[in-house]
Amino acid sequence: MANVRVRRTAAGPRYDVKFVVNATHRTRTFKSAADASAYKRRIEGEELAGLVIDPRGGERVFGEYADEWLGHRLVKGRPLAPSTRQGYEALLRRHLRPAFGQTRLRQITPERVRTWHAQFAAHAPDQAAKGYRLLRAILATAVHDELIGRNPCAIKGAGTERARERPMLDTSVVLALAESITPRLRALVYVAGFVGLRSGELCGLERRDVDLARRTLTVERQAVEITGQGRILTAPKTEAGRRVVALPGFVVEVLSGYLDAYVAPEPDAVLFTRPSGKPLRRADLSNEWRAACDVVGLSGVRVHDLRHHAATLVARNRDVTLKELMAHIGHATPVAALRYQHATAEREQAIATYLDDVIAAARRSPASVTVPDRS
Repeated sequence: MANVRVRRTAAGPRYDVKFVVNATHRTRTFKSAADASAYKRRIEGEELAGLVIDPRGGERVFGEYADEWLGHRLVKGRPLAPSTRQGYEALLRRHLRPAFGQTRLRQITPERVRTWHAQFAAHAPDQAAKGYRLLRAILATAVHDELIGRNPCAIKGAGTERARERPMLDTSVVLALAESITPRLRALVYVAGFVGLRSGELCGLERRDVDLARRTLTVERQAVEITGQGRILTAPKTEAGRRVVALPGFVVEVLSGYLDAYVAPEPDAVLFTRPSGKPLRRADLSNEWRAACDVVGLSGVRVHDLRHHAATLVARNRDVTLKELMAHIGHATPVAALRYQHATAEREQAIATYLDDVIAAARRSPASVTVPDRS
């Protein structure tokens, strides 16, 4: 328990509150007996609640502590992925440092967090949610380190992003987009639109990942672009991202011709490239995608909507279970028991056959879109 001792000094009496933190003796001095008694009661209350902290720890500046946190942060025992680290650095630079960079940890109160979040969310709700989650995670570590007693981030739902409803592309429109884009990227649109790979997974594919005989595609890496480092290869976004998916026969035919026309013979040759033969960049894909959308007369449609189209098609098949859908598109569920569930090879082939039927029906009834000859 804490206790108060009086010292006589030339400037008058001083009241030392003595207490113990982590088996280390601490002292805090006050000029008045009332202030010392109030602090003693606070310390004793926090001792009962298990919240006693080193008062000097809260003096650390948030910006410096955030740098240390970022350098040592582990997720499931592994360092942050380069793309995740880059995203955190951007959030710190743009949103957290301007608000809290020079603030001592103990001075980041629930009120300050609420004020900051309300102003931020008013003009950038999605970024506000991301920034709040990062702030909460950093301060949670500060609580664990016993630098502060409680996490001031206590706004219910503040870290939840409200995803905007994305447009659902008709299958015939996906076919039209594939025919409208530069021929070099036509196969990419088919793979994204009917197999459901993420953009990074598409850019990370290599020749050896395509097995035409077995009609499968192996996803075991993704390509990300990191400022100052360029293109690097990492593991897929989620643990469920490593997967082998069956290909519809139509996509197999497209890839067969594509491999002969555009891909170098080496097993590790990048599948989707620029005309120079160098790996495809996100910026290149975005430019060509916008041009194809203009031809078809679409706006506000992203490359990622192709993945949404593929997943929705599979989900419409009543015979496909949730676990099979998750396995097919490489999506990790919140439930650990489902995270590593994978569909059987037989079910994967059934999904591919179903997709062939959908594609064939769409090709028999094409959308009323004029597609120029870009061959």
